[in-house]
Order: sequence, then C-alpha cells, then structure tokens
Amino acid sequence: MLLQFIANGLVEGVVLGMFALGFSIIYNSSRVFNFAQGGIFTVAGYIVYLSWKILNLPIGVGIMLAIIGAIGLGMLLERLIFYPLYRQQSSPAIVILSSLGSYLVIVNLIVLILGNETRVLRSGVEETLKLGGGILTKIQVFGGCTALILSVLTIILLRHTRFGITLRALADNSSLIAVLGLGIQRLRLLSFAWGSMLGGVAGVIAAFDVGIDPHVGGSAVLIGAVATILGGIRVIEAAFFGGVIIGITKNLAAGHISARWESAVTFFILLIVLLLRPQGILGKRGRLEEI
Repeated sequence: MLLQFIANGLVEGVVLGMFALGFSIIYNSSRVFNFAQGGIFTVAGYIVYLSWKILNLPIGVGIMLAIIGAIGLGMLLERLIFYPLYRQQSSPAIVILSSLGSYLVIVNLIVLILGNETRVLRSGVEETLKLGGGILTKIQVFGGCTALILSVLTIILLRHTRFGITLRALADNSSLIAVLGLGIQRLRLLSFAWGSMLGGVAGVIAAFDVGIDPHVGGSAVLIGAVATILGGIRVIEAAFFGGVIIGITKNLAAGHISARWESAVTFFILLIVLLLRPQGILGKRGRLEEI
C-alpha cells in the first residue's frame, strides 16, 4: 500500500507543482499573490466540460478552448485589475484583497450560471495501468506525464531563453529592468499568460480525474500558495518541488492517518519549514529580508 500512496502522491504532486509553478511565475514577475488563479483553474475545467459534454465538440478542441480561455482570463485580469493597481502603487494588502475578490466573483458567476453541482467528465470505470507496486488510471498517467513535461519545459525556458532570464531578472530587481527599457508592462502581461496557461492545464487534468464544481479552485490555489512558500518564494522553479512534496505528503497522510488530516499535515510541514528555514527549501538565505 505504501507504494500505491507514493504513486498517487507523485501524480498529484506533479500536477500541483505545475499549478504552483504558474502561481510563482505571476508572483515573482508582478508581486501579485494571485488567488484569482484558483478561478482560472476552475474556469478551464468548466470550458472543457461544456465544449465536450454539452456542445459535443471533439475533446481536443475542448482542451484547446480551455487553455485559450485560461490564458485570456489571466491577461484580462492583469489589464483590468492588477496593472492599474500597480500604476497606482497600491499596497500589497490591497492587491491581495483584489485577487481574492476576483476569485470570489469568478466562483459566484459560475454558481449563478451553472449551479453548484459537481460535473463529471468521465463515464464508467476508468482503465488502469500497473506501474511498479502501484495502480494508476490512464488519466492519472496521462495527466501526470503532461504536467511533468510542461513543468520541465517551463523550467528550461526560464533558465535558458532570453525571455526566461529576463523574467527571473524581473523577480530579482524590477527597477533595473525598467532602467534597461525592457518593458515591465509587456513582461507582466506575458507572465500572466504563461502562469494562467499552466493553471488552466492543471484545471483540465483535475476535471478529467476527479470532476469539477465551482469551489474546486479554492483548495488548489491554497496549495499552490503553500507550495510556492515551501519551495522558496523568490526562486520561481522551487514552487514545482514544493508542489511535489505536498502531493506526496497529502497522500501519505491520507493513507496512514485519515484523509481529513491531509490539510493539517500540509500546513504543519509549512510551519516547520518556516520556523527552521523561512526562505523556503530552495530559497537563498541572503534574500531573507525580501521574503
């Protein structure tokens, strides 16, 4: 059973890590602790559901529409809400409240239009694959592989392309980027598009795996925030490793204690890490004052 819980945890952790990576890209480029990312996660799941189950479009078209919708919603939020707040030099508290308010507006619009019911994309019993000592569904395997590939590609792009290096430089010193004339406004917009794309893909995978309801993004965005802090809030790539650790921890806690203790164990680990290493597992101690 231990191998089964580890296998489940790895799959969930990789998807959570990809979501946290998108969360971290947005935070480090714009300083927006974007709770609205949970709304984007939810909207992507509903778009693929409506496209495939209601409009009878091919599943590939539904997934593409979901990803495009997630990117568009993320860029819209940046243009209409977060960039005006940035120009007004609003305090971090106002920005956080605005992102939380955006999430609540998105969730309530979904409830108003589509209701509170849980929607299921799969029908019948899903085929399973035996890998090592664990058994996983085909959706878990496909979703985990997709999340892992996208996360690795994102990390490579962040480290080895001009845009990725500029984005990381923006996280370190936004004033220097402005002096060099590299266009903070454009970088912020692209970072929201990138982060929202990763959040949207995570939402689609979750919708196929466990179904969707209007509030499913709430727990995802909380875990994404915890994973970002756990990995190292000023190191963009560290959020992915934080997500993997949380995924494995949640499943081991569910298997050996109770599923009701998943969140408690996750936040207990966060508290221990913050007490012993407040800059995060992969964070740099020299930047502690900036956390």
